[in-house]
Amino acid sequence: MTASFTLYCRKFRLWLLLLLALICGNLMPSTLLAAPSSLEIKSAELVHGEGIYLLDADFDLILSPAVEEAVNKGMPLNFLVEFQLVALKRYWFDDEIVSLTSKVALSYHALSRQYLLNRDGHQLSFTSLQEAKEELSHIKNWHVLEADLLKKGENYQAALRMRLDQSKLPKALQVDTLNSEDWNMVSERLRWTPPLAN
Repeated sequence: MTASFTLYCRKFRLWLLLLLALICGNLMPSTLLAAPSSLEIKSAELVHGEGIYLLDADFDLILSPAVEEAVNKGMPLNFLVEFQLVALKRYWFDDEIVSLTSKVALSYHALSRQYLLNRDGHQLSFTSLQEAKEELSHIKNWHVLEADLLKKGENYQAALRMRLDQSKLPKALQVDTLNSEDWNMVSERLRWTPPLAN
């Protein structure tokens, strides 16, 4: 009886070690170590053109495996890029000069097996999700301001933010996104004092 009990304990320990190895080897990379979604502004700059100002900006966008899977199954992601310029007032409320929102949609077209990026009505197609994310992460030559709106001697502050428009997600998913790291994609609002030629 003692010998069979000892043999049983050894088999049980071996089974336990195998189970532990299986859990560590298979579950940790895909679930415990998977990076959550995130969205950060890396840089932003106003560039003076011919009577206008253009915005160039770079973002760092990471989509979690759950979000990537949703995109690959046909769920579009709608992002809003919000820009604002205010004239700073010392003794009064700041004066808003301009406030703009750019809409960017990322989706997957199963028939053509292409990822589509629609930025304010202009559509581009890509063969991989990585290429589409790279394009989504850059803004180049966005016309945000007429130079004649600026007044000499004023101090100005620009602000930029990018976020996932959760109101465009399916209704069933909107409740789950409130506290989800996968779907809570919103950058911190970047504020800076641009060198405006006024």
